[in-house]
Amino acid sequence: MEWEFTAQVQAYAARTWGLLAARAAENTVALTVIAKVRAGYRWSSDPMLFGWYESGSRVLGAVSMTPPFELLLAEVPAQAMDELVRALLSDDVPVPGVNGDTVIAEAFAAAWTFRVPVRATTTMRQRLYRLTTLRQPTPPPGHARAAHDGDLRPAVDWFTRFQIEAGAHAVDAETAVRDCIDNELLWLWENADGHVVSMAGRNRAAAGVARVGPVYTPPEHRRHGFGAAVTAACTSDALEHGAEQVVLFADLANPTSNAIYQQIGYLPVRDHQVIRFAKR
Repeated sequence: MEWEFTAQVQAYAARTWGLLAARAAENTVALTVIAKVRAGYRWSSDPMLFGWYESGSRVLGAVSMTPPFELLLAEVPAQAMDELVRALLSDDVPVPGVNGDTVIAEAFAAAWTFRVPVRATTTMRQRLYRLTTLRQPTPPPGHARAAHDGDLRPAVDWFTRFQIEAGAHAVDAETAVRDCIDNELLWLWENADGHVVSMAGRNRAAAGVARVGPVYTPPEHRRHGFGAAVTAACTSDALEHGAEQVVLFADLANPTSNAIYQQIGYLPVRDHQVIRFAKR
């Protein structure tokens, strides 16, 4: 029983896809990473890391790291945690932080800080939601529409502002938005005056699961129902394009968004944490 690491996404996918797809909603991020990297997408020029844990002929664990993001702890059995830490240290893998289910992330952080002179700080707490039955909210004035090329500049600005407000890693906003527009994955709410006031994007479905996000409404347009309406429109579009499940993450520090998502039919699945490490 041991962890194996590679920089090759195809080898990782071949070993772990079945494991991850068995809990596709919970592993939405890990599955999306595989799909996007296979398609040639990169978030930075730094090398990526993919790993899996085998016991006999069975794959029981899966992790990945795509800089600038933290080590994603997709599936880590309790009995494999210490071995994962030892394997990463043995291979001199720098780990800036971890992202995963709260229990798993905290267990890794405890094991890592026991062996490495760093301190752990939780920088984000999120709740994963899964759609049950979509309940359309009372629509505010206006309508939803798919974004087009003319929306690129304002959408890039909003994507950048979303990253800042959420405390997320800054990635190339224009590349991300362009990909969403080209693939009709970005939805906007246009008010009665013809002004765009909110947006919601989503990823392509992976293992039947589509994930909505980012959802962003500028401060001056909040508390008018635009965010709920555009999220519902984006969710509906995912279902119409064959998604078997639709999920999204909400920042636990934002009670408004958590309430809105539940009102339109999303229910909690589990909580996630991002924990970052820094020298003591």
